[in-house]
Amino acid sequence: MSYSLSTGGTSGIARFVPVTHREWDVFSEVQANALKNLGVNKKDIVANLFVAGYFWPSFLGGHEIIKKIGAVHLPVSAITDIEKLIYFFDLFKPTVILSVPSLLIYFADELLKKGKKYPEVRLIQFAGEHLSENASKVVKKAFPDAEIKAAGYTSADCGLMGYQCNHCGPIEYHVPTDFQFIEIYNFDENRPCKEGELGEIVVTNLKRTSIPIIRYRLGDLGYYKKKKCRCGDKNPVLVLKGRSGEDFKFGGSYVGMNQIEKCFSDFVSKDGISANYQVEIDNLENGKTSFILRIESSNIEASKKYKNEIKENLFKEIPLFKEGVDIDFIEVFKVEFIKLGELPRNPVTGKIKRLIDKRVGN
Repeated sequence: MSYSLSTGGTSGIARFVPVTHREWDVFSEVQANALKNLGVNKKDIVANLFVAGYFWPSFLGGHEIIKKIGAVHLPVSAITDIEKLIYFFDLFKPTVILSVPSLLIYFADELLKKGKKYPEVRLIQFAGEHLSENASKVVKKAFPDAEIKAAGYTSADCGLMGYQCNHCGPIEYHVPTDFQFIEIYNFDENRPCKEGELGEIVVTNLKRTSIPIIRYRLGDLGYYKKKKCRCGDKNPVLVLKGRSGEDFKFGGSYVGMNQIEKCFSDFVSKDGISANYQVEIDNLENGKTSFILRIESSNIEASKKYKNEIKENLFKEIPLFKEGVDIDFIEVFKVEFIKLGELPRNPVTGKIKRLIDKRVGN
């Protein structure tokens, strides 16, 4: 009668949602059409590297989507260890990869460490989180001939909310208006946003009847582009600008995680440095603050020589950090390198939580 699915809980407590078989078929059909829009076809060999189990729908959904397209399905999953993953890729030579960015970056880092590349992969489609320009460059080194596109802007409870065409930028999505009604809202002023104005994304699904999704807040930020897309698709283009909870307040101002990433982006792929990272902020017992930036690396000793440069970049990009250290408000300010794969992943989605803010009241 229905599927029981989990929203994953990356941004909070996981919720379990029922989706009827009919709704699941509709969700899958809409998503399959999004992949076809980017050229996935019956001739492709698709490696499904989404996370299986934990009630997470991505791996199951990948199976349904590939089946509807008629392509060859390699049900590898994200839990496969690196050596076995490489074995499967050498054996079957997939042309398309479906995965989450955290795993793509880890896989690419491991391949580059071993001196391997897969030029036969022509398309990589990611979902579940944003793949930054910086991280895309790393992935492209391991898959040099691959076009990297989002498989869609989706959620377990809402289904597909956006799909890309060949003219869409990395964070741009056409909204399937016959499937979703998406509003951009300013909750501080309790009003809908104007076209082009940044606000919080609010979703109403037009096909769900078992548990209606009406004006549902996902915690994502975005805006509608004013110009129509060059592809001719009449569906409006939504631009995603991250999650409302990804910025953190420091010294009376907000700091964006994109600012943190910018401070070490020039060093990614140098001496083993990965694009996977995590920030941890905490209050110390003496009332002072600690800030730790952890970055994965395949060569920790070689990467250490960049610590001071990354610190200096953080001080230049975010002067409040330098001021906090100077007045001894920030007692601990560290850049650390850890082994590839050691940053904790969400066991359900495979994602890395970029920000761990342990301060009281945050």
